[in-house]
Amino acid sequence: MVIERRAVLLQDGLSPIKQSQSSLAHDLDARAVIALDEARVMPPGDERTEATHKAIVLRNAVEIHELLCGKRGAPAA
Repeated sequence: MVIERRAVLLQDGLSPIKQSQSSLAHDLDARAVIALDEARVMPPGDERTEATHKAIVLRNAVEIHELLCGKRGAPAA
């Protein structure tokens, strides 16, 4: 399982998602960053895999939320 490092880089505490994101997206993004940070300090194994998976799921939730709410970079059609 691979997670793009740029997707959850710490930059002012959160990944570089648009500043106009909703509070839900902001919260999910913060949780993704925390989960990935926790996974990085764990030794290889099931717990680390689960923490990484949690970060991926949270990051995907942010992107889905933004797609559904029209907060991505592309204008609504």
